[in-house]
Amino acid sequence: MMIRSEDLDFRELNSADEQQALDAHQELLADDFHFLFWTSKGESWDEYTYRMLSWRRGEHLPEGWVRSGFFVAVDHGHIVGRVSVRYELNESLGHVGGHIGYGVLPEARRQGVAAALCRFGLQELAAAGVDRALITCNADNEGSKATIIACGGVLDAQLPTVRNAEGVEELRFWVPTGRAS
Repeated sequence: MMIRSEDLDFRELNSADEQQALDAHQELLADDFHFLFWTSKGESWDEYTYRMLSWRRGEHLPEGWVRSGFFVAVDHGHIVGRVSVRYELNESLGHVGGHIGYGVLPEARRQGVAAALCRFGLQELAAAGVDRALITCNADNEGSKATIIACGGVLDAQLPTVRNAEGVEELRFWVPTGRAS
């Protein structure tokens, strides 16, 4: 299946997405990546999607968390990736994690989906008044490095690398959002 980035639809999760999103989550766990921020323990799918919507509005945030949005990329009815957008940084996100995190399902990789997700995240940030975004990736993730650079990312000149919670070296890039001043 060939994906064209111009055919992608970016939107928040809804009730109908449950099985596809859970399947994507299980598939990406093999890469040690969490597609969803949901454990299902005591929370229904509709409660989860409501929580994601409320976080975008800055409501019901856990202690120490920032306002954030969670969006999926959909190609002809199939979820192919997701992007998390943090509209501000706290101390932790300012070190590792940054403004944008994205993941692409294996069958959709190397087709421009990651770059489209990143660009969508940058547009979200620009609309929220953010001029430049911090995006981090594992130092050995060549695909993510290439995506960030293709979206205008420049390696942080003052603190280019850091270690994440697992002790893995991460690269830090600053990317202009394209916000009109």
